[in-house]
Amino acid sequence: MHRLSACYSGERERSGPLAFGHANILRAITVDDDPTRNNLAMVFPVPDLPPAEVVGFVEVLLRRHESLRTTYRLGPEVTQHVAGSGELLVELVEADGDARATAERTAKRFRGRWFDLQEAPPLRVAVVTVDGVARHLVWVVSHTAMDVATCEILLREWSALTAGRELPPAGPQPLDVVEFEQKPFVRRLAQASARYWEARLREVPQAMFPVPAAKTSAKTDWHHPGLRIRSRAVMAHLAAVSERTAASASTILLAAVNALVCHRTGQSTCVTTSLYGNRAFQQLADLFGTISQDALLSVPVPETGTFDELVHDVRAQSLAAYRAAWYDPAVVWDVITRVTAERGASYARDVVFNDMSPLTGTGDVERSALNRLPWVWIPGGTDLETDDAELDASLEWLPPENVPSRFVVYVYRLDEELDVTFLVDPVCLDRDEVTEFGRALLRLLRAAAERDLPLKEVAGSTALRPVTRGEGWYPADSCWIEIDAVRGLLADVLGDRPHFVEAVPDEAAGYRLVCYLTGPADPEDVHRQCVERLPGRVTAITPHEYVVCASPPDDPADAGGWRARLVVSSSSGRGGPR
Repeated sequence: MHRLSACYSGERERSGPLAFGHANILRAITVDDDPTRNNLAMVFPVPDLPPAEVVGFVEVLLRRHESLRTTYRLGPEVTQHVAGSGELLVELVEADGDARATAERTAKRFRGRWFDLQEAPPLRVAVVTVDGVARHLVWVVSHTAMDVATCEILLREWSALTAGRELPPAGPQPLDVVEFEQKPFVRRLAQASARYWEARLREVPQAMFPVPAAKTSAKTDWHHPGLRIRSRAVMAHLAAVSERTAASASTILLAAVNALVCHRTGQSTCVTTSLYGNRAFQQLADLFGTISQDALLSVPVPETGTFDELVHDVRAQSLAAYRAAWYDPAVVWDVITRVTAERGASYARDVVFNDMSPLTGTGDVERSALNRLPWVWIPGGTDLETDDAELDASLEWLPPENVPSRFVVYVYRLDEELDVTFLVDPVCLDRDEVTEFGRALLRLLRAAAERDLPLKEVAGSTALRPVTRGEGWYPADSCWIEIDAVRGLLADVLGDRPHFVEAVPDEAAGYRLVCYLTGPADPEDVHRQCVERLPGRVTAITPHEYVVCASPPDDPADAGGWRARLVVSSSSGRGGPR
């Protein structure tokens, strides 16, 4: 294996804490069971240059951007340390046949290895050559150093360097964002964001896809196949709805996704995590680093409404959610932990919407691509060739990708072409159902272009059937729950202790869950253990009331017998507002 050294020295060396979005992604990586899913892989073209000249361009980027030469100290106080001098070994890979295919294989190999963020910079680079001449740059980086917006900046700068153009002054560095976040108005914004998250988490369904426990109890594999949909015709449909509603194409697309998800799941509210770049502040637009965070949207989807009304609601909720996407992750994670304990429901990040389309087509960045993130990003591509005559669209299956959510939407283009990919957990929708979801999305937008479509007519646009829930399913506290899943949760906690869980009709909550058990028992301790076991049980919540009885009935499965027993104490087992 041949390597060249990309060296830098005499640069600014400094240390400090992490900005909010930076800290959040570092937390995700360090607690993740597979941190490689947060590695970003890219393959960029090189215009037939000597490898040493390409490595020289890499040196320019290392000197220019502090996030590429940063290591971390993990502990109670996490800090980042920017090196002023150092060396990055760049691997030289002679192509074995197809140079681009060699580059893609190299990128996948690099991406499959985790970064030791405490010991080495978060970057791996290779130059793929043909007969010793550079043809492609392979760039694999940890998400701690770059987000998607930064990837676009990198491609823009790489294109300029290889074309011999001068680069503009570098944008802000990650430690500059820390200073920015000390401004009083940013602190107030973060405090308001925490309040927003708490209010939403207290009322939303804990899971948009409450999949039966029998299908999810042993889930460990989050590799989901991807369906890529491309269409030019649908852009006219989006434009027609936009003219009526004054909403963006992205908002309209998200509204259509919300409508179909609720049609499938039987939910009356759609909860979406929308990734937000947090670059609305002009001074951060050219930041080379990572500051994107989750925005939490909760949108009612009533059957009595219309599609235009849903678009308006999605737009209003999006604006509020995006304002609340600038938050201190330590504070919001404390909120999540506290609300989970007080509510007894563990929020599942089921539906994710990641609109990258505003980042494409800017400057020298190529709009089309052979592959996109989270796969290996390879700019370029071929003309759209439709294979669905009815909908004038192309539907293509992509290899599985590792995403720890059940329904992920990546939006890549919303200009003269729609380019969107769905990554869906097969326990929620199988391949045929995902295909039908995609086709239904295009049909829905086509119908909505002609008139303000009543939402009750959505069912007529798709062969995708709503899930059916039979005996043992109950609506409780905005969540669909399986009584057997709740009983399984309590059995794990209480073991052989006699107990029984029943669902009691409740005018406000739909149903309340009551757990009867024999004493002596501490309801707060029982509740705490239930909360600890909640994650991953998307059809279970903790009981709303724990009733401690002096003795069990002759038949521990007899609800009436438990109600007739002498009650020693009764408690919710939790503190805080309810």
